[in-house]
Amino acid sequence: RAPSSNPVKNLEARRDVSKDYRATSEMKEMTDDFIKDYLGPGLSKAADLDGLKSPAPRPSPRKNSTAINNNKGFANEAVSALQATEDYTKVKLNKGHTQKAVKEVAGGREQLQETLLVQIKGKQSMQTRLVAPNFSSLNSHEVFLLITPKTLYQFNGKHASVLKKSKGTELVTSITMGREFKCQADKATVLEQVRGSYLIKQFQKHLKITSESQEISERQRDDEEYEREKNGSNLGYILDDDMRSFNLVPELSGKRLKQARLLDTQIYCFDYGPEVYVWMGRTADRTARRNAMIAGRQIWESKPRPDWGIFQRIPGSLEHSLFREKFKDWPDTNAVNVLKVKVPNVPKKDALTFVEMEPCDATEMRRPLPEAPPGLVLEMTDVGRGDGLPTDLSQDIFGHDVETTGVKMWRVTTNGYEEYNEISYGEFYSGENFIIRWAYRVMQDLAVWCATQQTCGKKQEHDTGRDRAAFFFWQGKDCTIKEKGKAAFATVEVDSERAPQIQLAQSTEPPAFLQIFNGSMVTFHGKIDSGDESRRLFLFRGELEKEGSLTQLPSVRCSYLRSRASFVLQDGDMFYVWHGCKSRAHTVAGSFSAANKLAKRLFPDSKPTILELQEGREEKEFWAVFEGGKRDYYNLQNDDRMYARSLRLFNLYEDKKRFVYKEVEYNGRVSKLAAPHPFTQADLYLAEQPALFILDAIYTVYVWVGWWPSHSPDGELIANTGSANTDFTERYKLTLQTALSYGELETKDKPEMVVVHAGSEPTEFQCLFPWWKEWDDIPSDLPGPTSLDQELKKFLQTEFTLKELQARPPPVVCDPLRLEQYLSKTEFKAIFNMAKEDFKCLPLWKQKKLKQAQDLF
Repeated sequence: RAPSSNPVKNLEARRDVSKDYRATSEMKEMTDDFIKDYLGPGLSKAADLDGLKSPAPRPSPRKNSTAINNNKGFANEAVSALQATEDYTKVKLNKGHTQKAVKEVAGGREQLQETLLVQIKGKQSMQTRLVAPNFSSLNSHEVFLLITPKTLYQFNGKHASVLKKSKGTELVTSITMGREFKCQADKATVLEQVRGSYLIKQFQKHLKITSESQEISERQRDDEEYEREKNGSNLGYILDDDMRSFNLVPELSGKRLKQARLLDTQIYCFDYGPEVYVWMGRTADRTARRNAMIAGRQIWESKPRPDWGIFQRIPGSLEHSLFREKFKDWPDTNAVNVLKVKVPNVPKKDALTFVEMEPCDATEMRRPLPEAPPGLVLEMTDVGRGDGLPTDLSQDIFGHDVETTGVKMWRVTTNGYEEYNEISYGEFYSGENFIIRWAYRVMQDLAVWCATQQTCGKKQEHDTGRDRAAFFFWQGKDCTIKEKGKAAFATVEVDSERAPQIQLAQSTEPPAFLQIFNGSMVTFHGKIDSGDESRRLFLFRGELEKEGSLTQLPSVRCSYLRSRASFVLQDGDMFYVWHGCKSRAHTVAGSFSAANKLAKRLFPDSKPTILELQEGREEKEFWAVFEGGKRDYYNLQNDDRMYARSLRLFNLYEDKKRFVYKEVEYNGRVSKLAAPHPFTQADLYLAEQPALFILDAIYTVYVWVGWWPSHSPDGELIANTGSANTDFTERYKLTLQTALSYGELETKDKPEMVVVHAGSEPTEFQCLFPWWKEWDDIPSDLPGPTSLDQELKKFLQTEFTLKELQARPPPVVCDPLRLEQYLSKTEFKAIFNMAKEDFKCLPLWKQKKLKQAQDLF
């Protein structure tokens, strides 16, 4: 009989294949092991299986139709299974590794909570940061996003700016469209504080609001100060060559980076405090990817982190919005592509004003500042000037006292940091970095405590609060970027208490920091090992004696003297306290006290001589200490006017097609006390250039004009385009108009109004600042001082000759892209052999060719 083509029938026809199960001794041993390991004690040995027969071949549906009918429609196999009485509850199976366990074994497990609260704060460099998801984090001046798996809320404080609300809307769009943070919400619920809608039940539940009477904090922290602090605390790491640890990179730390810094072949770790991200390039090595999370976990665990923080792996091109916002130029992935349609070349109306902006309100600028500057906020508590906030029971303002309980200092070295000698606390150097730990305690204000005693009628203990600490990392002005990066990293290592960390640049110390040293702070020039000097000149700054400080000037020259300030001149163990003819009483008293403390610091075992001198009544020995003896310097001895108020400084810029200003506040100001030199040269020169400032010097109003830099702070080449020139020209014109209105509001003595350019400031302008130095990379061909009226007249001219338009740079009022339009009609027709109207109707390529021929392009 020929074999069948059906393989199943061929198998059934074979005689050498047994259809019954017969367990051999070897099979019994293997089965016993299997039962013991996997089936548990339910079946103890293989012999228990001997009685089991292999299942019969599956019957054909046609042959077993009778059996199915006898079983009421069920097959024999189904009936047997339903009649089985085996007990599977005694069967025990070995547990395998879950996905979570595998991550824990790898050592690089991520951390991401279900409920996230994001704060949006800032102005020019908007900061999007994760904060504690509780009610106390809310503030009336900011915008917050509350992200949960099912809902998304946008809370707008009643004082929040339009820019912050707009940024919040952008983030909401990104989160909902990308389903970021596992949020499934299709849209956000917008909660406006002014309407009281933030008290809805779900919002209360997520932020643990216990009572509707709880008030949102009204305290505002300066946006720019917040931006500087957050950007300065950023730490960037890169995976080293052995692919086992991250190395700190100073160029990636202390600032807000550009997206171009991220290379697809590298793996980075970014530490933003509560947020730590491991970013992996798309072409990074696979082995490096596996080790990066373990190395990143070591950074996460290197210091205490809040339980609501984020430690997360970020694959390249899959970044979420919270990570993207840490970079200054990350493109908007949700931007809508607009189809560009070519339109006919329609002539535009000839006009010289292309941007509809108006000058700033000079009346608003003239308004006085608040009596006290913003205090230092630490752990949601305003410590004021370092001694707390006063109580005003008449207005239901309850303050608190702050008491210093300890101070400790470290000096940052090349290889790390070292503890500072206690007798040298308060000594700083412009070429060094220092770390200061301030231990303090916040107590209930004594006036509130006394009022409570009278109200309650029983004696209560004075609330002393808990012990707190803050770490300051102070950076000298002569330190390199690399040294400043080491200071930030050393602060992270020193701070094992999870305390606030504050970055301080030299000469920007807040009053709370100055009061730590009780008027004995002194900053020497150079490094600590530069050698002792027998002759040194110090400038005194500070409006209160306990906030006073001395700063050593680079050399002992007469040009550093200022008639509105007080100086300390050291000649060995002889100290001269020199007071300018316009120095105020509080400056005189504070400088003499600081000189005594300096003398005791430098000569603890002797009693040096201290002599006070008035400007114009100096002794010969005094001038002999200066380099080259007595030299002419700018002074106010022949000026009979009073200088009884402080200077004011305004930065003017464009923001969202609006011309606005921001006043530069002196953080050490005191009500009714005139600060002689509240601002430094760095306030002007470190601003984004070309900058525009208005300086109110009491009897003179200056307009300071910056310069066009050739390179950015990151070293990138800056192209000075025609449109950029046009925008700056418009801002310059509005600044001049604002300064003119500002000066005309003076009712007593009309101030002189002068325009000065960077690099060519006159001596009288330089002496408005505590010290002045020549700045690098500034063009030397900038114009000198001119009157404001003379500069404004340039903007009234509407026609220029061909030679004037061919000059480089062209006249300031002219648009570099439309120079031909400033020719007179007669000269235009003589040059181009056509009228202006006919020229505008030509194709753009032909216009360009004709302008190039006349050097007008």
